[in-house]
Amino acid sequence: MTPDYRGECMCGAVQFSFTGQPRFVADCTCASCRKAHGASAVGWVGVQNPQFSLDAGDEVLAWYQSSPASRRGFCRSCGTRLLFQSQKWPGETHMALACMTEPHDLVSTKVSFLEELPEWVGVVAKG
Repeated sequence: MTPDYRGECMCGAVQFSFTGQPRFVADCTCASCRKAHGASAVGWVGVQNPQFSLDAGDEVLAWYQSSPASRRGFCRSCGTRLLFQSQKWPGETHMALACMTEPHDLVSTKVSFLEELPEWVGVVAKG
């Protein structure tokens, strides 16, 4: 089956894709995502695991256990943060929206964990 969407890290070593419609496309403003990505918010696209495929880079994809229930996948070569999996959302893989190959039609439709957004962020997710 031909993937509907593709993504990759900055150096191109890790490549992934998914088929079908995502479960969600959302911006996360939780403290963990903000710290892991060094950003005010992180755009994610989430799919059921059977929709997801790691197409290249298994040897350079590393996982960091960011909490007892969650792990974050990144490229060992270039450091790009790519993937998120958690027991809170079993059977799902979340991919960093900024790493999806363009053009695509994936648009964030909500903000998660807005209550964790600090005052210094400004208009990013408050607007």
